[in-house]
Amino acid sequence: MYRLGDDQAIVASLDFFTPIVDEPEDFGAIAAANALSDLYAMRARPLFALNVLAVQLDQLGAEIVGAILRGAAETCAEAGISVAGGHSIDDPEPKFGMVALGLVDPELLWRKSGARPGDAILLGKALGTGVISTGLKGGLASEEAVAEAVRSMRRLNREAAEILSRYAVHAATDVTGYGLLGHMAEVCRASAVAARIRAAAPSLLPGALELAGQGVRPGGTDRNRQSIEECVTWGEGVEEPLRVLLSDAQTSGGLLAFLPPEEAEVAAESLGEAGYAARVVGTIEAGQPHIHVEE
Repeated sequence: MYRLGDDQAIVASLDFFTPIVDEPEDFGAIAAANALSDLYAMRARPLFALNVLAVQLDQLGAEIVGAILRGAAETCAEAGISVAGGHSIDDPEPKFGMVALGLVDPELLWRKSGARPGDAILLGKALGTGVISTGLKGGLASEEAVAEAVRSMRRLNREAAEILSRYAVHAATDVTGYGLLGHMAEVCRASAVAARIRAAAPSLLPGALELAGQGVRPGGTDRNRQSIEECVTWGEGVEEPLRVLLSDAQTSGGLLAFLPPEEAEVAAESLGEAGYAARVVGTIEAGQPHIHVEE
């Protein structure tokens, strides 16, 4: 964030990755939604986006590359912004993403550092995109599971941010590559608090639990587990597939908001009415930064 004045600041974010789905238009749309999510997680209003593209045109062909860009442009149009250019390079491994820029009132900005003891923890989307994307690559994920994961990843967090702005959100972030527990750990450290998560509380994408039970998971999920090992205490009844999904590296995941408990259930209901798989998943407690995961 770069402050321009007392009531205005620029928020800038950059995100790009290799294809996680087969359909190029879905890939572009998901990449755009993922990039814009960082702005919504800070309560910023997107202004425009820039493409970041790395492909070998003679390998993929103009039709596939065009579909990637078209999917991203359609998502940006849904967000009410334009794609104002970008940059491309020749690369044998395809990559695509966006720079997203927006505006926010610094006094209304959502940060990771504001969570308070007593706050409820609200998660705005279902978990499991990393496991399902990996299952797709291995031919193990069902068509239904892939379709539902794509639908979730393509969904902008714009409306979720609009709904949450009606409530007293003390802190917020979004759940992406570090997984739910990884991003939760960031908030605990920034806010100097502890968290208690109910393992069965988050919504899960169809098929995700079964795939996790088969040992399907991306490498990023294993790295997440290792990185949070010292700050997470697992309840004895939390089974391995759920531990995987709570650490699963997400793409275009849900907003993670921290707000008074009396408002959290109402906010979750409002998000559900808007089509988000939102759930209250835990609470914030006083104490050293740590996450207690219960059955």
